[in-house]
Amino acid sequence: MSDAYGELCTFNEPGLALNIPVAGAFVKWPHFDAGLAGPTDLVEVDAANNELEIAANGTGVYRVNVAWSGYCSANTLVHASIHVNGVRQTKLEFDRQMGATTDRGSGVLNGLIALAVGDVVDLRFTTDINNRNITVIHLDLVLATIVRSI
Repeated sequence: MSDAYGELCTFNEPGLALNIPVAGAFVKWPHFDAGLAGPTDLVEVDAANNELEIAANGTGVYRVNVAWSGYCSANTLVHASIHVNGVRQTKLEFDRQMGATTDRGSGVLNGLIALAVGDVVDLRFTTDINNRNITVIHLDLVLATIVRSI
């Protein structure tokens, strides 16, 4: 039985920003590139839609890893969350309080989640203040199997 994995990434892309028009409303990151991927019958990397989908034989328990570095407007809380089928996964989140406008920061989340065929995983951001831009320097979203159902 082979391992399932999929990656979406944004690296060294200065100036790629995401506007959060309403504080607390999550917005999907729209600028991913395809990274590495395991067998396509397990995890499909859909960079065009900025998401990972569990394919026909991919049901199982996955480790989710997200690493972000970037910046935002001064005195703004950056909040990120994994969403599955459009639903926020509150155990798979991170927060990063940004200080001055010139501050650069990072955030990391790791955890396990059970996923089934057809589940769609994406990463969304929000802030605590309306109309803020989150700029990414590096961003990586990885799914990797821990246990795959047969």
